[in-house]
Order: sequence, then structure tokens, then C-alpha cells
Amino acid sequence: MPAFRPVLESKQRIILVSFYQPLPSFAAELSPPHSTPDFGYLADIHGCSQQYHIRVWLVANPRQSNQWCMSPSMYLSKLWNIHFTLSTARISDPYHLSKLGMTVSTMDGITQPKQDVETVEFVKPGPLQQLPLPRELAHLEGEGLVELERGLVRRLDSCLLPAVVILFLMNILDRNNIANAKIAGLPDTLGISNTQYNTCLMIFYVGYIITQIPSNLIITKVRPSLYIGFVTAAWGIVSMCQAFTRNFTGLLVCRLVLGLVEGPFLPGVFFLMSCWYKRSELPPRIALLYGANMLASAFGGLIAAGIVARMEGKLGRPAWEWLFIIEGSMTIAIALLVIPFIPDYPGTKRWWLQDDHQILADWRLQNENAGLVDDDPQSLIWGLKQAFLDPKLYMFVILQMALITAQSFNNFFPSIVGTLGYDDTITLLLTAPPYAFAFICSLIISFHAARKQERGYHIAIPLAFALLGNLLAMFVPTTGGRYFSMFLMTAGSYSPYNLCVSWLSSTLPRPKAKRATSLALVNLMGAGVAHFYTSYMFPDSQKPRYYAGGGVMSGACLVCAITALGIKWHLKQQNAELEKAELEEGRMAGEAIAGQERGNSPGGVVSFHYVH
Repeated sequence: MPAFRPVLESKQRIILVSFYQPLPSFAAELSPPHSTPDFGYLADIHGCSQQYHIRVWLVANPRQSNQWCMSPSMYLSKLWNIHFTLSTARISDPYHLSKLGMTVSTMDGITQPKQDVETVEFVKPGPLQQLPLPRELAHLEGEGLVELERGLVRRLDSCLLPAVVILFLMNILDRNNIANAKIAGLPDTLGISNTQYNTCLMIFYVGYIITQIPSNLIITKVRPSLYIGFVTAAWGIVSMCQAFTRNFTGLLVCRLVLGLVEGPFLPGVFFLMSCWYKRSELPPRIALLYGANMLASAFGGLIAAGIVARMEGKLGRPAWEWLFIIEGSMTIAIALLVIPFIPDYPGTKRWWLQDDHQILADWRLQNENAGLVDDDPQSLIWGLKQAFLDPKLYMFVILQMALITAQSFNNFFPSIVGTLGYDDTITLLLTAPPYAFAFICSLIISFHAARKQERGYHIAIPLAFALLGNLLAMFVPTTGGRYFSMFLMTAGSYSPYNLCVSWLSSTLPRPKAKRATSLALVNLMGAGVAHFYTSYMFPDSQKPRYYAGGGVMSGACLVCAITALGIKWHLKQQNAELEKAELEEGRMAGEAIAGQERGNSPGGVVSFHYVH
């Protein structure tokens, strides 16, 4: 069975069709589609009902360098409002239609094929991966379509993005405020040891990993806006409850439950954003999202400094209790306010999105991901199985675990800064600048990576600076030098994180169940399992240098950088294989996307290339 692929239309709306490989003699009839009019012509071969798209190849005319020629040629004009993009693949020896025994039925608006070599006026090629526009948007051309897409992205950036950034800021604030509470006297009030405190840090991630995969399987079947709002309000309540604990057991239980309700948030948000933004749009926006991590750490120190200075003893409560009460109540209020600004999936109604925006959002992701729709009839278990069968998933698990290990200082950062010798309030204030610097670096690196369409080097190079920071923190004797090393530690290890997440989303794009499962698995292993051992890497007995923690983080920086470069090399090889398959074998590149069963897409399959 010959393979077909979507073709392109010139500015004169003329489709150029050519078969370039030897094919067995067969009869094909080109007829207007009936069930899917938005996706071009169907080729019914020997009465088969399977859906194909015509494949087009153009070859340069050696006699007329400023023109393109094609042999054999067939002009299909007046294709209603269907739009295509010019394909410019080079084939040296096209086969004549007459040699294939092909016949074409005569229809209104379609001219009979010509058997001689034809030349056509050169038309500047458009994007190589282009599906026909949906019927509702077929009236848009050129600037009209561009402006509609700009409007969609602007609305997403003004509603969805700020909402999830604010919620993630509260997520990190409520997760890590125990580190500031330690400086404010929590261990002394509850009478817990350093090991018990570290156990409370670790138990959070036990709950955190339990709910991640089930939650991301569930979110594909429910309304994400309500689901995300619910879990946000739930962790706000649990965070407040930490203020009323009176012993180690009470704090341990609160931290476990807090992990259970915080676990669904981050992988769910990553998944939701990948349903609305294109691959090229994700890195800078995930940089802004993950920037909330650094901003929360920066503002958390400032808020804690203010509470310690002003709230100690108010209403008979120590300052660390007020820290949990104030920040937990803020989370509950914000969760209720932002729910209306979180969309569900493309195709669902939202008050701030027009109908055209919803249709366009769905189409442009199909267009980018080889024509595969962001849905499938398969079960959740099928998506889980497909994720486990993809070797790229395990590469990203190693990458994420190493990166989280390189960031393991975050739960102890106030204590690390405290080794500089300042009082509690000054120590909490000094935790803010390194995270603010990391936030700026993260934005710069992410925007540059998005512009260059590159990931591997943008992850590996910052980690080299993180490695330098770890070494300086362990061996530089001066206070100023050690504080400078903390800037390198935070910026170098935090900057690549958002690139890792967006890289995973674009590397395992479809189907929806597989992508959701993959995001949850990577976040589970990285943000979950890695914290089982990192929670014990900075015991008080190793102050002020923390050689064990610094050594492990240094090794993690190396592993993470090497893994990123390895993934880059692997994806380059995958791209080479996809290109070879297209040019030599005539196979559809989109079929190579692991985990996508054939027949799940209503349209044709177009080229898919990995970003590396």
C-alpha cells in the first residue's frame, strides 16, 4: 500500500502531485471527502476505506534554476477553502503517472492530468508541517490567521499563565515554610531532634509521590480547573493545621497529608499547559511558572523575616505558628479567586476565550504533533503501559532525579545561610537575593533556549556553574566568597528545571494519557523519590561546610549535565532516522511517535521532529 502525505497549495491554489517511488500497478480515484471535509482529498485504493493523504515532492529543474519542475504533474484547482503548505523535498527520479497505471476521475473544477514535464512559477515555501485549517477557520488567510493565534496566546498569557504561577508560588511557599519555621524556633517548641525534623521533610515526599500518577490519570477525565482549585484549597487547609501540632507525631502526620494533596498540582499544571501551548512556546512560560519556585523561596524568606520580627508572642503563639496560619489562609483565598481563570481543554467553553480561539488551540497542537489529535479512545492503563515502554522516559527520569539532587539544598537553605554567622532576621533576609538572581537567570536561559530551539546545552552549561558553586561553598574560607557561591548554586541548578519539563512534554507529545503519565512519572521520581535521601544530606553535625551534601550535589550536577547531552545526541539520531524514513522509504514520520496507535487522528500525518 503506497504511503501518502498532505500536500501544499501555492498562492494560485494549485496542488502539485507526484509519486516518486516505484509502485505496483493500481488504480486510484481521487474524490472529495464526505466525513472529514477539512482534511483534503481521500485516496480510495482498491476499494479500501482507509484514509490517506496525497504525497507531494518537487524537484529542481536543472535547466531553470529559478523555477521548480515536477514530473509527472497533476493540477488540482479550486479546492474550496482548503489550505496547504508548500513541500520542497528533493527527489531525483520521479516516476511518470503513466507508468503507474493510475487513472483520475473527472470532477468539476479538476483538470485532466498532463503527462509531460511541467514548470510552475516558484512560490516561497511555507511551514513544512501544516494540516488543513478546520472548516470554521477556513475563511482566515495570512495575517488573519496570525492575528487570531496572537490573540489566543495573549489570552492564555493573561489568564492561564498568571493563575498557575500564583498557585505554584503558594505551593512552594506552603511546602518549604517549614525551613523558615525551623529558624523561627519550631524544633525547640515541639522538642524534636534534627533527625526527626529531617524525617518530617522526607515524609512529605512519601505522600507527594503516592498521588502523582493516579492524579494525572484522573485529570485527563475531569475538569482541570475545578480539580486544581480543589487540591490547592486542600493543601492550604493542611498547611494551617501545622500551626496546631504539639509534638513530632502531629507534625509528621500533617506533613504526610500535605504531600498527598500537593502532589497532584505540579504535574497536572505541566500537563494542562502542554494542552494549550506549542512546543516552541512552552520553555519561556514554564520558566515563568517555575520562576514561582524561586520567587516563593525569595519572598518566603522576606515574609518569614517580617513575621519573626513582629508576630512573636502575639495571642500567645510563637512566630512559627503564625507563619503557617498566615500563609495557609492566603492559599485558600487565592485558590477560590483564580479558578475562573484556569481553562479546561481546547474545545471547552471558558468566558475569556472565543470559539475561534478554542478551535485554533486544538488545531495548532494537532498540526505541530504530526496531525495526531490530543485525545484517544484508549484506557488510562494503556497510556501507562505506553509510557513505560518508551526508553526516552527513563532518560528523563535520570535527568530529573539528578537535577533535583543538585537542588537538594533548598529545604536547608536558611540553615546554610545561617552558617555565615548572622542573627535569625538577617539570615532570613539573606536567603532572598540568591533566589531572585536564579529567577532572572532562569528567564534569560529559557527565552534563549526557545529562540534557538535547543535544550541540551542550555541545561548542561548552567549545571557547570552550579558545580563551581558547590565547590566554592565547601572550600572557600571567606564569608563573602561563600555567600557568592550560594548565588551560583541556586542559579545553576534551578535555571535548567523548566527546560527539562518542557523538553519532556515535547518529546513525548501524544497521546494525552501517555503524556500525562510520563509527566507524573518523571515528577514522581525526581521531585519525590530523590527527596527520600536528600532530606538527610545536611545534618547539623556537618556545619558549616556540609561536605557530604556538597559532594553529592556536585556529583549530581555532573550526572545531570552528561544525561542532558546524551538525550540531545539520542534525539538527533531519532530525527535522522525520521528524515531517512521519509526520504528513502516514504513512511510517515508521525507513525514513529511511540505510543500512538493508528487511526486515532482524523487528519493526515505530517512530519514530526524532536527538539534537542
